[in-house]
Amino acid sequence: MSRRLIITAALVAGLAGCGSATEPGAATGPAPALAAPSPTDGGAAEALRDRYAATGNLAGLAEDPEYASEQLDSDGVACGRPLPLLDRRLVVSTRVFGTPEGTPAGEFVEVAQETVVYPDEPTAADAVRQIFGVLEACERDEEDGQVTAGHTAEDLPAGVGMPGRVVSATMTLSDGTRFPHRYGCLHRGRVTQCVAVWTRSAADTGTWFDRALTATATGLRASEG
Repeated sequence: MSRRLIITAALVAGLAGCGSATEPGAATGPAPALAAPSPTDGGAAEALRDRYAATGNLAGLAEDPEYASEQLDSDGVACGRPLPLLDRRLVVSTRVFGTPEGTPAGEFVEVAQETVVYPDEPTAADAVRQIFGVLEACERDEEDGQVTAGHTAEDLPAGVGMPGRVVSATMTLSDGTRFPHRYGCLHRGRVTQCVAVWTRSAADTGTWFDRALTATATGLRASEG
């Protein structure tokens, strides 16, 4: 299983699209066009993003710099619906962490963390609320033979201590391989940080997600001031 295949299915920060809907009645309007992040506010947005970005490792997992990105490559659609507030983000960066090549399949874990800066705190909070409204209403999504289904709202890990939302699902590849998936976002001020986790089992996904989101919350608190 190539890492790149999994990363392309990420819903990190609601900015990576899930492809077209397969259920009747889904919205069919044009998706917003995405390219690079919006112009920034004189460099302040980049400074905020860089301050909160994870570096080197996340919850004990090493970063794979090959997949670091500041570009938005998706069509901005989840389950056939345009994802909200994409035109309000100022800067974005994605970092990827995981097990090294050669790790036994049963120990596979992949974590993607994305940092997004919005113009103000209410917009950041509204982005998280609206994005998870779309995800929690999503029954099934398919892209290039990868099906993500079973979207279910979950509780934030104990001790996170800041606003956020979480959803779980299962991604099934065209060969039948299943990757339980969990995705959550936190917001603090203008900044949102979102974490997506895949492993081979629901239990492992839950464990790694709790570690990664808790570490993300700790980083958000420590980076203030």
